[in-house]
Amino acid sequence: MSELRFEALRHAELAYVNAAFGAGTHVVVGNEGDGTGTLIAVAAGSVQSAAGRVLLDGAAPWSHAATRRRIASLCATEVLLPARNVVTGLALSLRARGDTRSAMSVLDDAGLAFFATKRADALTSREARAIALSFALSHREPSLLALHEPLSAVGIVQEDFLLRTLRLHSDAGAIVLCTACRLEDAARLGGQTSALERGIWIAPAYALPPISTVTLRVHTAEPRRLAARLSEAPDISGVEWAGGHEVLVHGSELERVAQSVVANARAEAIRITALKSDAPPLGALAAARAALAQAYYERSAATGNATRPS
Repeated sequence: MSELRFEALRHAELAYVNAAFGAGTHVVVGNEGDGTGTLIAVAAGSVQSAAGRVLLDGAAPWSHAATRRRIASLCATEVLLPARNVVTGLALSLRARGDTRSAMSVLDDAGLAFFATKRADALTSREARAIALSFALSHREPSLLALHEPLSAVGIVQEDFLLRTLRLHSDAGAIVLCTACRLEDAARLGGQTSALERGIWIAPAYALPPISTVTLRVHTAEPRRLAARLSEAPDISGVEWAGGHEVLVHGSELERVAQSVVANARAEAIRITALKSDAPPLGALAAARAALAQAYYERSAATGNATRPS
């Protein structure tokens, strides 16, 4: 079975990562500022870490070409190989990997055949990442799939295809390492969940959701229309309207909930007169603080300065 190890890793946003991942699915929750994109790039061997080591079965992907060929990756930004069109560029990538399949079959499997004749430089960044994801998922026998926010390509790539393929690779003994900025996405991907908090890795035992639910109180003269619109918004987990001008909107991240409310109100030309967030439960705040304190303590212990934060 394969093993991916980060040993005292420091690079860019990553302040300290000391972790090991075996076969199966692993999801690291965090955002770009926490270093999720950097973690995937370093794991895939796309960049060399500034300090510490990254090892896949004892070899460093950055300096070992044979190891990199066993890695399928999706980075935060993807640039396709320059070619006349998408299918030609994908054929070059397959050839470089030593894969004799046709590029068209790879696109067909992912439901992306309609991109075949498009110019690579005419694709949006999200479309380029979808093509790169289809290439990564097509790897016959990867030891590691390192995928940054794979669910962000859903809508171009079918979610059922993505999750089914990841499960097949995981069941075959591959390490599937994904990042997700939302707890809901981590749950959809499945597997074991850890987290990055300002560049520090928080082990699965302590990667507790800091606040399970946030609530935004929205005042508007058209609560029924707004509630109907928000009930279908992906960043909203629940909407309550009991009459009057106030709508209670629930989600996992306050900023995302607020942005979704404003965007959907604008789309329907609904005027919002007030926005107010409810304070999270004290128990949720205590759990968040305890989890982060434990993470910082473990980091200090690993570096020889074990002082628990106050």
